[in-house]
Amino acid sequence: MLSLLKKKNPYDGAAERAYASLLLRVRAPGFYKIFGVPDTFDGRFELLLFHIFIVVNRLANEGQAGMDFNQALFDRTFADMDQTLREMGIGDMGIPKHMRRMMKAFNGRMHAYDEALKQGDGALAIALRRNLYGTLEDSDVPDIQNIMRYMKVAMMQIAKEPAAKLMAGEIVLPELE
Repeated sequence: MLSLLKKKNPYDGAAERAYASLLLRVRAPGFYKIFGVPDTFDGRFELLLFHIFIVVNRLANEGQAGMDFNQALFDRTFADMDQTLREMGIGDMGIPKHMRRMMKAFNGRMHAYDEALKQGDGALAIALRRNLYGTLEDSDVPDIQNIMRYMKVAMMQIAKEPAAKLMAGEIVLPELE
């Protein structure tokens, strides 16, 4: 009943398409084989946040429309996370705790990657090591320069796209090398 009173975000459908595109990207085996991202729930979640950051960062300066799209993408992401946790067998009592932790991680990654990009490659390498590769032992961490190159190419490619195309849910990312 209360959902009828909530204003619908005009970007819900587009965010759904963008999220589906990002999920397909995260499932690409190359991230795990070539870039050494841990093929675990945490590794896939971190890789999803990494890709969401690329989109959110691009649209951050697109005024209210960009903020509305980014909010719709966030909402879609966490609706899916809620469903995923339930499918994994997490009970109703445990869902809020897990969701809070995941939302905190989302916020932390968005800020960490943003700050790291402003500070340069050294800071970005540290942020990626701490987050994307955070579950690996130091000796198991691959060459972070590879994922940094991918991130920069992806960000350049997304930067060239019109904001309206991105906010229509059309997210195209570079092929893995």
